[in-house]
Amino acid sequence: MIRFYTEAFFEELGRRLNEDETWRRTAHGVSLRIVCSAVDLRRAFLIDVRDGRVTTDVAGPDTAADFRFEGHYEDWMHLCKGEAELDRLVQVGKIRVAGSMPALMGLMGVLNRIVVVARSFPKEF
Repeated sequence: MIRFYTEAFFEELGRRLNEDETWRRTAHGVSLRIVCSAVDLRRAFLIDVRDGRVTTDVAGPDTAADFRFEGHYEDWMHLCKGEAELDRLVQVGKIRVAGSMPALMGLMGVLNRIVVVARSFPKEF
């Protein structure tokens, strides 16, 4: 089974997004780079979307991104288990975001689909 918040988890997420019909409709024409960091684990991963096609990679502090999401592993785990929603975690400051907030609001459908797909496959925490 895939361990959550590892390179294998993000690779599987990218693979499943690329195979997901709803994702293809939602993300058609979308290009963006998102870095997700679990600050307490000192792990960060890039989700790179180019015209709706997803690749993932390990990210470093200098990895270029349109948006950076930073939180603790526990908060990412609650999100992926469906115990919390991204917008609420951001509102209460559990996950911090760097990037254009107006642009982020326009991408909520895309971001929510990433979360739905991340929740959809077996993983161990």
